[in-house]
Amino acid sequence: MTRAGRFALILVPLVTALVAAPASWVAAAVAAASDGRVRLPDAEGVWWRGSAWLALAPVPGAAVTLPGRFRWTLAPLAGGLALDGAPWIVQPFAVTWRGRFDLTPGALRLPAAVLSAFGPPLATVRPRGTLDIVWQDAAHATIDWRDAGTALVALPRVGDYRLELAEQRLRLTTLKGPLLLTGESQDGRRLTGTARSEPEAAAQLANLLTLLGPRRDGITHFRY
Repeated sequence: MTRAGRFALILVPLVTALVAAPASWVAAAVAAASDGRVRLPDAEGVWWRGSAWLALAPVPGAAVTLPGRFRWTLAPLAGGLALDGAPWIVQPFAVTWRGRFDLTPGALRLPAAVLSAFGPPLATVRPRGTLDIVWQDAAHATIDWRDAGTALVALPRVGDYRLELAEQRLRLTTLKGPLLLTGESQDGRRLTGTARSEPEAAAQLANLLTLLGPRRDGITHFRY
């Protein structure tokens, strides 16, 4: 047998094994890369086309499993990853990396509990409500937090809020509610703003406002 023939005997089974590698490999890689904060339970299929549940574990022992299985299709040579199938994926989308990272237009609806993944103070607040996330590309997105609530106050909800991303700038506004939040960021990373309460809810929100940041003249100042 020629050297090329021997090489083919080794290469063909190897390539076949790689193409047919199970989706569980992706689940293991995602869990390892996220330190267990993102998990793909019951992954099925192959690594480049599979499905799974999505479970987020912002803090140990407090995993949030999103409803319905989602599907992914990975095309490494074309530089794309498409996601669809689950009810929380309101508008299916694809992640692309042709020279730079980008997103096709998409939309998600997630439980606000996933905000705990960003650490304090959100992890301490234990958020409630719904996040509606809509974007046109990686540089323009809107996140609406509807029926926002927290386990730290007796009020059933503290408000509705909107976070807008335009290029590298973030802007936080209050749509309605007794907890009034405003903030902005010039670099898309550090959000600086203020928090205060409507007079009729001052007593119920006092502890929450103290947790969010230092208070001066009745106004809480935060930077995250």
